Amino acid sequence: MQMKKIAQFGLAACLLLMVTAVAIPNPQEKQYKDRAEYDIITKVYGEADPAKKLALLNEWREKYPETDYSLERDRFYLDSYQKTNNTTEAINAAKRVLAASPNEFTAHYVITLSVPVMGKADDATIGDGLTAAAAVLRLVDQQFAAKPDGIAQAAWDNAKQQAVVNARLTLGWCKMQQKDNAGAAKEFEQVLSLDPSRGQVSYWLGQMTLNEQDASKYDLAFFHFARAATYDGPGSMPAEGRQQVLEYVQNLIKNNYGEQSFDTFWPKFEEMARAGAAPTERIELKSDDEMKFEAEQESRRQLPTLWVFKDLKTTLLGPSGDATWSDLRGKLTPRMGLYVVSASPPERPATINLTSEPGGRTEVVLNLENRRRTGVRTGSMLTIDGVASGLVREPFRLTLTDGHTF
Repeated sequence: MQMKKIAQFGLAACLLLMVTAVAIPNPQEKQYKDRAEYDIITKVYGEADPAKKLALLNEWREKYPETDYSLERDRFYLDSYQKTNNTTEAINAAKRVLAASPNEFTAHYVITLSVPVMGKADDATIGDGLTAAAAVLRLVDQQFAAKPDGIAQAAWDNAKQQAVVNARLTLGWCKMQQKDNAGAAKEFEQVLSLDPSRGQVSYWLGQMTLNEQDASKYDLAFFHFARAATYDGPGSMPAEGRQQVLEYVQNLIKNNYGEQSFDTFWPKFEEMARAGAAPTERIELKSDDEMKFEAEQESRRQLPTLWVFKDLKTTLLGPSGDATWSDLRGKLTPRMGLYVVSASPPERPATINLTSEPGGRTEVVLNLENRRRTGVRTGSMLTIDGVASGLVREPFRLTLTDGHTF
């Protein structure tokens, strides 16, 4: 399922970290070619509008392709391309910066932020993302070692955390493109542990978990899909995307486990997903058939005499029904437990109509050997037996005579 682009991964945090408008380099360290280069450099440093700055940078590069200030120029290109949303050129500028300054945090971070939103996943792009994201994680402590004056500590700490989050996200995205499902899932789990608001990552994590084709983990995949579909706060997927994911995960459960299973388990997934980005418990998914079988086994344990009748009915309606009826007819049935439909007369019944399902239609007509001294309550269960005297298969009705209640 193709989702819309993530909104620049928190590019504002990256802008906070840009090292650009620094002082003009010391003339003793670097030399201008002439007064004209000095003048254009001064204009570049003083221009705030990124589009106008790009024009000045292009003029500078055209007139002075070789300069002592190539690194500073590429840093300005990086900043200006980023601010004008030219992702491809921003990455090219970042690579030029890194060629001269391999540990430049800002350049690695721009590539890290850009790779997952470029709309392509060729080997070169993935390689760029893996290299840059790994460098961000390696350099992040050094980058944030000293907080500048004028920036609140909370904002500084958050910027550092978001740098780690975005690096993990890009690593996960790259591994996802490489079909390394387990590796991608591990990175996405770390992203959500640091920033639970990443709705798109929840979707990706669900997909990676599902792609492992391990049925024991399907509940985790369904949880992450549910989280992506239901979380609508800051950082959530667009409403249209959330609706797509909601329909997707609900259909997955229904198609693979059944409607009854969906009705049983979906509320649990939805409740957990609304509470947070990590599951608080595992859900043992069961299909409709499994749930039906387990319910039957529990019913057999609690109501064994009811199942004496149900099994007899199944046999009488099956391939060996004629032989079974021939053997049973005129003989006393085993004791069976059934629910009362009606009795006649109500006060001291001589005949009781019974069913195997509460509120169901009559399946057994019991003609008592002796009238009961007390009436029977509709819906109550009686244990009975009697001589099998009549059988109608459609609709099913077994008639017993000389019957008894216990």
